[in-house]
Amino acid sequence: MENNEYLQYIEQASELKKQKQYKNAIEMLYKALEYEDDNIDVLFQIGELYFISNNYEKSIKYLDRVIALNSNYQDALKLLAIIKERQGNLDEALKISQNLFDNNQNHENLKELIKILLKLKQYPEVEKYINSEYFNSEIKSEYANALYTNGETEKAKELLASCDNNDENALLLEGKIRFDEGDFEKSKEIFNRISANTQNPEILNYLGLFELENMNFIESIKYFSKAISLDNNKSAYFYNLGNAYFYNGWYKEAQEAYSKALYLQPDNLDYRYSLAYLYYDMGEYQKSAKENDAVLALNAKHTQSLVLKALLLAKNKDLLGAKNILENTVSANTQDSLAKISLARIYKELNIYDKAEKTIQQVIEQNPKNLDYLNDLAEVYIQEKNYDKAQNIADKILEINPNYIFGNILGARSSYLKEDYEKTKEYAQNALELDINCSEGYYYLSLSREKTNDIDEAIECMKRAILYDLNNPKYYAQMSDFYKQKQDYKTALEYISEAESLDNTNQYKHQYSELVKLNRIN
Repeated sequence: MENNEYLQYIEQASELKKQKQYKNAIEMLYKALEYEDDNIDVLFQIGELYFISNNYEKSIKYLDRVIALNSNYQDALKLLAIIKERQGNLDEALKISQNLFDNNQNHENLKELIKILLKLKQYPEVEKYINSEYFNSEIKSEYANALYTNGETEKAKELLASCDNNDENALLLEGKIRFDEGDFEKSKEIFNRISANTQNPEILNYLGLFELENMNFIESIKYFSKAISLDNNKSAYFYNLGNAYFYNGWYKEAQEAYSKALYLQPDNLDYRYSLAYLYYDMGEYQKSAKENDAVLALNAKHTQSLVLKALLLAKNKDLLGAKNILENTVSANTQDSLAKISLARIYKELNIYDKAEKTIQQVIEQNPKNLDYLNDLAEVYIQEKNYDKAQNIADKILEINPNYIFGNILGARSSYLKEDYEKTKEYAQNALELDINCSEGYYYLSLSREKTNDIDEAIECMKRAILYDLNNPKYYAQMSDFYKQKQDYKTALEYISEAESLDNTNQYKHQYSELVKLNRIN
């Protein structure tokens, strides 16, 4: 009878464990112990259940009892090593793992031993086992990864060369190294090879980075989001997601992602700078300055933050102050493209076009395919009324990336200014083929329609421009001009009033006053 009750308790404990009712399972095992208080298997099961329940102290108590009865009880020793490792007692974990491997040499025991040695950065000790028959590809890739993390990339590459060609961890590390070295094509080839239906968040993160590099922002957002769904404790995943949102113009989502990255890694200056720059781009200059000052308080030479400080000064109309900061920054680091392009933009604002052009050309020599820099050069040419050169740059941009909408907008703008209205129409229509909601596409299509004497169609196009960008005063001002041509002064006044309410300068004051007078006369 007693034996039957004992077996029933064991069976009930096993069933309760399957149902994840660990507390009740432990109670059943306690009852079993009443019949045999030194049963080594029951004691181990209790220790294991406490481990699963994260009650490490009680788990250790029962595992110690097991080891006291059998000093070579493998499962108890393995579990005890894991607990010691999680508690940060790596020396004790190493001692247990060493004992496990010495008494029972196999791949799994060596893997656990190497893992602890790597955490302790005892690389010479690891080298002692490198010729062991149990030092297989899996362990090699783990060792290579530790070397890579420690900055010993060349040694890691040597080790990877002897790994199994199908070892996913080895391929992952090789892909990361290739990415770091700028060999994006080879890196992408490796990640695509191991990416089919992957649930590895690190692989998904790199796939997102490739899409980001190719400006496929929606695809990159999908990859980063999936990586986060699998591992939401990696700050880099949130940061990369924030960048993808930012580049795609989704500012609210970018702000949330950057904030989560900072929550996970509050001392990361690059994350804080990115948030500061996001605020700057959103026009929230006080928030931007606050975050940027926090970066400079920790590192007064943080180049990107110095550049942002200059940009904030420029927004406050202190162009000379901005110029001085940027010239000093460029002088300290002549290869800094960000500081140089920002200085060029200040030169442009100060109407120093020769210096602006020269500085941008230097930046483009370093980054010949950077579309933003090419666009900056075109802006200088437009200011100098050299519209042919600006249009040539637009064509060059579209040759590099035919899907870059702003290349078409630049082409439309420059061709409109040189009075080639058919070409303006062509660029604008190309922009709309890429994005049917592109307000600037409708704007330049509208201007070209008006110049080719199709005022009604021009008005319809401008209505769409306004629909997709309700807060752009120039659209309302242009619509006002269209209605003025039709001598509909009442509607023209309504549009110019809206333009003036959206604009914080006096740019539209004259148009407004003129239309007020015309409405009185009529």
